[in-house]
Amino acid sequence: MKRYEWSSWTDANAAKRRAGGRRRYNAQRRRLAWERRAAIAAWLDDNSEAMLFSRGLPGTLAPVFGVHPTTIWRDLQFLLYGGRTTNYWRDGEFLFSVTREYPGGPVNSIEDEGGNEIRGEARKRIIKSLPRYCG
Repeated sequence: MKRYEWSSWTDANAAKRRAGGRRRYNAQRRRLAWERRAAIAAWLDDNSEAMLFSRGLPGTLAPVFGVHPTTIWRDLQFLLYGGRTTNYWRDGEFLFSVTREYPGGPVNSIEDEGGNEIRGEARKRIIKSLPRYCG
């Protein structure tokens, strides 16, 4: 689609079709990531544990899985640390908990004391105030 076609007025049906295509594409990417992580976990099970701590493991696995070494490193972080939840307190009072996919990764959820997810503007302010790399 050309730029002038995108910026011109489109009907709601076309916008819905585009959004549906994005959702489908992103769902496919998430599915492929989970399959790749499962394959990496199986590969690590088949090989010695010493391989995990060897230098250059992401660079070794990247061509095998057809992705960048950074992607392999993030997958290894996810497999080693899993979903990481950090609780934030101030003066002995619980404020909220933040769950990340892996340390320093994107925020998956922010919950208050009752376990309710914090959304909207409050969520944006909290994310902005978080340290970049927190455990």
